[in-house]
Amino acid sequence: MKALFWRWLPGSLRGRITAVYLLALVVTLTGFGVVGSLLFASDLRQGDTDEVTARVGDLAAAVRAGDLTPVEQDPYAQVIDGGQVTVRSSAAPATPVLDPAELAEARQEKLVVHRNVAGLGDDAVLVATPLPDGKVAVAGASLDTVNTAARRLITGLALGLPILLVLLTLGVRRLLGSALRPVAGLTAEAQEISTADPGRRLPVPPGEDEIASLARTLNGMLDRIAAATKRERTFLDAAAHELRTPVAALRAELELGLAGGDAQAEEALRGALREADRLARLTADMLTLARARAGQLPLERMPTDVTDRVRATARRVAGTYSLSLRVVGEELVGDLDPVRLDQVVTNLVANAAQAGAGQVTVGVRGQEPETVVITVDDDGPGFPAAMLPVQFPEPGSVPRHDSSGTGLGLTIVDMIARAHGGSVVAANSSPLGGAHVEVRLSSARDSGRDLSDSA
Repeated sequence: MKALFWRWLPGSLRGRITAVYLLALVVTLTGFGVVGSLLFASDLRQGDTDEVTARVGDLAAAVRAGDLTPVEQDPYAQVIDGGQVTVRSSAAPATPVLDPAELAEARQEKLVVHRNVAGLGDDAVLVATPLPDGKVAVAGASLDTVNTAARRLITGLALGLPILLVLLTLGVRRLLGSALRPVAGLTAEAQEISTADPGRRLPVPPGEDEIASLARTLNGMLDRIAAATKRERTFLDAAAHELRTPVAALRAELELGLAGGDAQAEEALRGALREADRLARLTADMLTLARARAGQLPLERMPTDVTDRVRATARRVAGTYSLSLRVVGEELVGDLDPVRLDQVVTNLVANAAQAGAGQVTVGVRGQEPETVVITVDDDGPGFPAAMLPVQFPEPGSVPRHDSSGTGLGLTIVDMIARAHGGSVVAANSSPLGGAHVEVRLSSARDSGRDLSDSA
């Protein structure tokens, strides 16, 4: 039934609201009109009945006092004794207006009768009251005036209500059209917005109503979508730039190895190994960044010999880049993700090598409460002046890019540290004269932070 009702309504919101409003208006006004007309007619009839009742009371008092003149002067009255009319007004008939049954009842108590009465018309009211010695005083009045007034009221309502309905419906329809016009503008503008014009926004209508609030909300959503699109494009640009360099270098090294002798081939293969390692690191970084931006950077914590793991990873990377490496610190075991720990050390040592460092010192120490601190110092040129002070991207932003790739690498390190409930500090304050990076990782299992805002 409900589905059938909605199926018969117009398709547009404006049409549906107007139709429902019109239906409610018809039911309401018709109901009020009918009830009001009935109450109005009833009140008029009751008023005439009360007037006749007052007249018959005055007549009864006069008759008891022996004065019959009021009866004769009344518009319509009789005094009935037995079955005969003893005194009457000029408009009343000479025969009793009450039938025997009504007359018998009137001798006992006051009687009110509505019916056809001779001399008063088809609809009249008679009021009778008992008098001493079995007599009855009767007065009457025609209700034609009441009926005429009621008919005029009904006719007026029948003519006026449709006009009122039409005027109110047109007014509401026009008001709805004016209120919904901004929605049509928003719809048309939304259809024109595309990724080719990300800066285009919906028009915000004046005022503080719901439609203006909707427009502002939609514009805020478009701002977030545009920012996300910009982040994705920036990330793709940075990733393409990062990948282009090692691919070109790998190709050059392999071509050199093919064209040269054994010594040149060995050096070319070493260079190719470095570039392949860089490609593998970039691939891992891109995967980590993508997972972190989706809020899904998984950690597989397990008891890890931190110092041994850091030493092995740092030596592998240092051998690839022919770095002079020193690993210092206490033997330390922490509840960390060993794969992510390797990624942190690989990125920091490789960043130092790519920046031009020849000597790197990696430190490992524990700090209360349940914190592992890893430091990397180098003798390179340090961070570029444009990156100082070194600030890591806020959640939802993209890493800054520089020619050495340290922007992306440090961003990955920062994400891993935050996933472990830690932090990263980077500056040009190394005792070796170059860059200094300090990474704090919490080994408490419940210390990880949600990265869902990084998307």
